[in-house]
Amino acid sequence: MSVHIHNRHIEIIVTPTRTLGVNTRLKAVAIDCEMVGGGDDGSTDLCASICLVDEDEHVIFSTHVQPQLPVTDYRHKVTGLTEEDLKNGMRLQDVREKVLAILCGGHNDGAGRLLLVGHDLRHDMKCLKLQYPSHLLRDTAKYVPLMKTNLVSQSLKYLTRSYLGYKIQCGKHEPYEDCVAAMRLYKRMRDQEHGKAEKEEEEEGDGLNSWKQSDLEKMKPEELYHNSTSEYRCWCLDRR
Repeated sequence: MSVHIHNRHIEIIVTPTRTLGVNTRLKAVAIDCEMVGGGDDGSTDLCASICLVDEDEHVIFSTHVQPQLPVTDYRHKVTGLTEEDLKNGMRLQDVREKVLAILCGGHNDGAGRLLLVGHDLRHDMKCLKLQYPSHLLRDTAKYVPLMKTNLVSQSLKYLTRSYLGYKIQCGKHEPYEDCVAAMRLYKRMRDQEHGKAEKEEEEEGDGLNSWKQSDLEKMKPEELYHNSTSEYRCWCLDRR
């Protein structure tokens, strides 16, 4: 593993591990950030609070964050945040370093890395100015079985009500509540039995999309089945 800083933008590079030994399943943490608005029209997202929880829903890290730019919209109805809340928040740089320490477990060889769970993680990563290896991300907004049939993301509120049976975000958004919901969704999908989806070695590629139409038409049903591969990584594979 290596860490690079480009114009204050932190990027973690981890060499993917294709096979894991017994009892080496990567553990997961869930993250959620709440943003306030900066800029003339308040449309610039500024990280204002963050929460990380482990698989047992225990809080690992939770804090308010000092905005890097003047806040023009606290988005109070959604965030519940005020100027007073953010006055004593942590500096964003310190928050990023804390998040990195948690994700990497203090190891320099990548052995302590964790899976990062969340909903629409690109927003959280962007506001933290942090990049994390895509093969270690578990995004409930981008996981195909949780998306609409046209591959449009469902809201975390909808997924929690539909798959977990309770309501969230009835008032202001609580980072801890959203973290727990994302983690529960991830664990539910991870623990499902999918039979042959758990192959010894997951193949990569575009499945049947890489074949010519003329070749597909010549294949027997069993050949089509054998050559087809999933275009997304099934989370049940994380149990290994």
